[in-house]
Amino acid sequence: MSVHIRAKCHVYAKRGKPGEWKLQKISEEKLSPKDVEGLAKEIIEKSRIDPESFLEISRRGSTILQYKQYRVVIVKTPVADAMEITIVAPTTKLSLPDYQLSKPLLERLEKASGILIAGETGSGKSTFALALIENYVSKGHIVKTVESPRDLQAQEEITQYGKNFTSEGEIHDILFLSRPDYVLFDELRYTPDFGLYIDVRLGGGNVLGVVHAASPIDSVQRFITRMEVGMIPSVMDTILFIEKGTVGRVLSL
Repeated sequence: MSVHIRAKCHVYAKRGKPGEWKLQKISEEKLSPKDVEGLAKEIIEKSRIDPESFLEISRRGSTILQYKQYRVVIVKTPVADAMEITIVAPTTKLSLPDYQLSKPLLERLEKASGILIAGETGSGKSTFALALIENYVSKGHIVKTVESPRDLQAQEEITQYGKNFTSEGEIHDILFLSRPDYVLFDELRYTPDFGLYIDVRLGGGNVLGVVHAASPIDSVQRFITRMEVGMIPSVMDTILFIEKGTVGRVLSL
């Protein structure tokens, strides 16, 4: 699932699947700070050359990039106490039939306009979201995503917008003027993200959002501080709580 490289430490890897993984040591020797710095420079240089790769965020203390299908997070001192590199591989790609959803739930997903896909880190939220939007594409809908970073391995028919390369107003204009049938917000984190989700939904769009939450009610709490409580059912009508890679609970508002 991921490789974790840190100066003065062995290299470790998470192996398994969402909800069922273990950490394994995969290097015989500990890497020196110079070794880790050399790896980071090589990754950044290759991402600039490769046409399928790109730098998503570049700051003084951290760099986030997409190298082909891999998401790479590089953190340097003084942000971290030692230089580290985290490489995350895409999880297994699934289609909606693989989840064996009930007929009533499939019918609800066709009618729902404000869907929130919630779950803990590594539970398989984005994998399910991708399966869902590709199902919408297969039924003749136009789908666009707003991501930060752009790491969904989506089919060519789906346009993926990188939030880090535009302003909030620009993304807003693009979505309202291009009028997609469905918009997926992968990883709602900050208040502007929630604001855009709310605005598109209240504008009549069909929206899906992915959010980290330890329980379904926690995902609702994320909206309470950002809008009037009475308006929440108008924005979000269905919560899909993902547990260990499957749809654990479904709630309606």
